[in-house]
Amino acid sequence: MFTRSKLVVPPPLALLLALLGISSAAPLARLANVDGVTAATWRLSIGAIVTFLLLVAKRQRMPGFSDLTKAATSGLFLAAHLALWLESLRHMSVASSTGIVVSYPVITALYEVLRGEVKKPGKVLFGVVLGFLGVLVLSTPWAGATLYGALLSFSAAVMASAYFIFGRRLRVSGLTTLQYTLVAYGSAALALLLLSLIFGVAFWEPPRKSIPYLVMLGLIPMLLGHSMLNYALAFYPASVVTIVALLEPYGASLLAWLVLGEEPKVLTVLGMVLSVSGAWTTIRNT
Repeated sequence: MFTRSKLVVPPPLALLLALLGISSAAPLARLANVDGVTAATWRLSIGAIVTFLLLVAKRQRMPGFSDLTKAATSGLFLAAHLALWLESLRHMSVASSTGIVVSYPVITALYEVLRGEVKKPGKVLFGVVLGFLGVLVLSTPWAGATLYGALLSFSAAVMASAYFIFGRRLRVSGLTTLQYTLVAYGSAALALLLLSLIFGVAFWEPPRKSIPYLVMLGLIPMLLGHSMLNYALAFYPASVVTIVALLEPYGASLLAWLVLGEEPKVLTVLGMVLSVSGAWTTIRNT
């Protein structure tokens, strides 16, 4: 685990940088206008390459076999999360998609309740109910969603919850941020590369106009966003680290409004408030 003398970025600043990074993901994906597997493959591959270069520059070693396999398993959840969520953006508004996918703190809290790891299960369950009400509202066509898109986004939330739970266990065991993120991003990218080959997804030849946005998708939300979340996992529990996700729908929706002209609907705002309130309630009581 990190000590104060080894701090690279103060933990609160890491959470702020993560928020700025992940808020840009949905608008960049919409601008790229490619399928979810292609977008996720580019995002994870760029993230893995840059992380590897940083690992070499800092002369850090690869983790041992046990940690390597566990981090690789975590990466599979990350691959599923990103592919599902990025695809959902092709079937619903940015506001609805991000509002649903941020329910993963609620799912994480529900998991902790079932394992008996929280002291106030009643209040946490109230937050779970609020969060799922928000998901239901955001899944309606009046909030800018389709049923298929809502199912994709919620499935992505389940995968994100598993990813953060696995990540927390590994980060407190002593893995550095670079060690963990390299294996997680690398295994996720390899899984999507294999999936692309099996299903004939030509991720290597996207439209030329999409390439700059795909590169930014790999550099900004992946490295600035997820890497800072992974860094913060060494200092905070998973439920605390994921609090940064509570502001992502608002940041992403604002960017989508300004850049894409996608004005949030009244019902979408209501759904986001319910979803975020539910997540906040669960986090406060876990």
